[in-house]
Formats: sequence, C-alpha cells, structure tokens
Amino acid sequence: MIRPCGDTDFDTMHAIINDGAEAYRGIIPADRWHEPYMSQDELRHEIENGVRFWGYQDGGKLVGVMGIQDVQDVTLIRHAYVRTTHRSRGIGGNLLAELRTLTARPVLIGTWAAAIWAVRFYEKHGFRLVTQEEKNRLLKKYWSIPDRQVDTSVVLGDERWFSYRQPLVHHRDETQPIDCPFGHVQRIVTGGAGGVANVHVVKITKGTPHLHTGYDEVYYVLAGTGTITLGQETHPLRPGSVAVIPAGVPHSLEAEPGQELEFVIFGTPPMTMDDERAKPANPSSCCEL
Repeated sequence: MIRPCGDTDFDTMHAIINDGAEAYRGIIPADRWHEPYMSQDELRHEIENGVRFWGYQDGGKLVGVMGIQDVQDVTLIRHAYVRTTHRSRGIGGNLLAELRTLTARPVLIGTWAAAIWAVRFYEKHGFRLVTQEEKNRLLKKYWSIPDRQVDTSVVLGDERWFSYRQPLVHHRDETQPIDCPFGHVQRIVTGGAGGVANVHVVKITKGTPHLHTGYDEVYYVLAGTGTITLGQETHPLRPGSVAVIPAGVPHSLEAEPGQELEFVIFGTPPMTMDDERAKPANPSSCCEL
C-alpha cells in the first residue's frame, strides 16, 4: 500500500532514511557522509521547503519512503529510501511509479555519481543521465546543495524532460484562436512545449483584473493603443510597449474606444494554463491568457 506520509510518520520516516542510507556508507565521498546521514532538523527543513513524502506500507508498517518536490517548472524526486530488510522487493519502483502520476511536469532526479546501482535503478525506470555541463546547471538551479555535492552527483531526467528542452518552430497562422468575451487568444507555444516560455498572441478590447500566483508574464504590444494597470498604477500602451508583470501583481488593460490591443505574452515558467500557478486568480478575468 502506498500512501502520503503525515506528521505521525516523522520518526519512522527518519529511521527509514538513515537505515536505507547505509547503502551509501563507504561509497560516496567520506566528506559527504554524516552521522546520522540525515538529522531530524534536516528532515524537517526539507518538509518545510516543500518536499512531500509518500510511503510504502507492508503488513501495516512503513518500510519505504520517497519525496516529491515541485520547483519552478519541474518536479524533483527526493530522498528515496527503503529499509535494508525490504530491499529488492520492487518497493522503490512502485513508489517511483506512483509519484510520477502526481505531476505533469518534467521529472528530474539527483543521486550520487558513485552510487552506480542507484543510477541503474532510475535508468531501468526510463530515466536518462544528462550531460556533465547540464548536470552542473540543473543542480544549481533546482537544488540547494553545496558545491562539493554538485561535483559528486549526477542528474537523470525522464523523457518529458528531454523533449521539453528541444528547439521547435510553431506558426501563428496554424494556431486556432480561442474566443473569450473581449476578443481571442492564440496559444502558439503553450503547455511548456518549448521548455523556455509560453508564447501567446492576444487580441482584445479589455482584460479584467486578475493575477497569477506563480507565473511571470511579459507583454509586447503589436498594435493598438490603450492602458494597462499594474497594481495601483496605470500606464499607457502603444505599439512597441513592453509590460513586465511578475507573479502576484494584479493587472488589467483596456483599449482606446474603437480599437483592439494586440500583444504577445511571454509566460514563464512554461506550463499548461490549467496549472494552478498560471490560472487567473480572479475567475471573472476575460480569459486564461
């Protein structure tokens, strides 16, 4: 049985992590080994920073744990451990399969470079090693670990990650417009397809106030004149105007009478527009731009 771990599981989770980590003793660099491998304070810190643990229960007892953490535009698999007495029973594979159903984002996993069996395990389940250069970049972008650990680790990605970062060319005249009350939007590159930014072209007369909780936007005006309100301040818009809208900033716009505003939205991190971070917080907004 696989289930989310709760507060009452804390001591058992801590014990499983340190028991499972014995497999790394003498394998990873000696200066990266601690006694215990993970302290209770470190585990609390990881949970407070968004790692959600799931556990594998056998005979009513928790025998394996694995964490999942959403960071920016990806999901990380963190702290995967199985009790020594329950290894080689498919527990890690079952946990990994379950956690992968919980996200639509690309999945990345970091592990020790010297732990060849761990690398082989993830490769068996469809992950691939990224290059050394990419590994260094990813560990510094998505993890908070010391440089020494960066040097002695590897990163593996799932197929979604490798397709996510591929170059592409899409065409506006091949993108169907989506109607909304005040105009329409064309989502030319969307849903994270390009792995860099969403690119939407919008043509509307008005956009009612809304914000995005975890999605930054840059507007570039192609045609029309009007105004945009960012927070409490209103600014004029004309062709060539650029508006930078960080996540959390309420914004609305309106074209001059008899005109439409046409503009490009670059949205980051790239994601589907039904992602809670990108959804307009005000449900009466004109459309999900």
